[in-house]
Amino acid sequence: MHRTSWGKVFVVIAVVAPSLSVSAVADDGPADWKKEDAGRYLDDRARAWFAFADAGRGSTDTKTRCVSCHTVIPFALARPALRKLTGVDQPTEFEEKLVSQTRLRVAHWDELDSPKFQLLYDFDERKKRESWGTESVLNAVILAFDDHYRGQPGPSDSTRQAFANMWRTQIAEGSHRGSWVWLDFGLEPWESPGARYFGAALAAIAVGTVPNYFTPGADSDVDQKVQLLRSYLIDHLAEQNGFNQTWLLWASHRLDGLLTPERRQVIVRNLLELQQTDGGWRLASLGTFTRKNGTPQDETSDGFATGFVLHVLQTIGVSKDDPKIAQGLTWLRANQEESGEWRGSSVNIKRDPVTNVGRLMSDAATAFAILALSH
Repeated sequence: MHRTSWGKVFVVIAVVAPSLSVSAVADDGPADWKKEDAGRYLDDRARAWFAFADAGRGSTDTKTRCVSCHTVIPFALARPALRKLTGVDQPTEFEEKLVSQTRLRVAHWDELDSPKFQLLYDFDERKKRESWGTESVLNAVILAFDDHYRGQPGPSDSTRQAFANMWRTQIAEGSHRGSWVWLDFGLEPWESPGARYFGAALAAIAVGTVPNYFTPGADSDVDQKVQLLRSYLIDHLAEQNGFNQTWLLWASHRLDGLLTPERRQVIVRNLLELQQTDGGWRLASLGTFTRKNGTPQDETSDGFATGFVLHVLQTIGVSKDDPKIAQGLTWLRANQEESGEWRGSSVNIKRDPVTNVGRLMSDAATAFAILALSH
């Protein structure tokens, strides 16, 4: 296994060949994967999340569910892609439910800090600020991808309002200007001090995904907000771990001016060097993570890291015929469980993967495995 020093990502390196590959062609593996089973897994987990009492927010007639980075956002990104892959046009029950609740909360944005709607977390003022910032980005992501997958010619009214809410909560001054206050529970990689950068990259992906929303020069206010976001992502890149840099790599495909070709090439090379001998990747190698109970990080490849890296690399143009990409896709096809899921591994604590909390990483793993295999 190769190890990469992400804190020194911009050292001078030799330019890699156009194929971005240094390995032999992957061995033949399973020819296909169980798409219907993967869809059932995502739907079952969305159903469980919408029934999960602790995820509920608001009162009876306006009750919604917490938008989670491990289950809900991956579902929003991957479920429509899987439908398109299997030739199904009609959104599933929980796709519709998620979009409907998001539109409701966007429309009542100024009322969220009330018993009727309730912020994601409201037990102290700090968590309220974190909730405002985090949800503003996540709502924009959900609606941007919904417009994209529906083939809309432009953003819906709800999507425009979601972006207006997002820009209202963007930090305008200080060392973090251009980003958003982000939820921090000390849980890697989505709810930690470093997750602020992930949130900013996610916002950039949303800006570049919604159809015909951002045209430079068309709206000076949006131009200014986008430039603040760009500057934050560029200025803070060198201090980011591999997880965050991979999100930026994806964002750079959606929003111009985030990475020079040289820096882009370095990140790609570093990611390819982290591929394990079996063809997969592991989340623990994308940062410096310490489990709270002192147990060692898993050394085996996992579905989340493998799917995430392969999805982003293919998104930016690395061919699925590249030997390293092909080997990774073979790993994904060979490691889908009978349940339809791919397993993920928490970098915070060793968990039983068949329990509800143990499946949270598998929710993200399954979604990104689907995205990787859908190219």
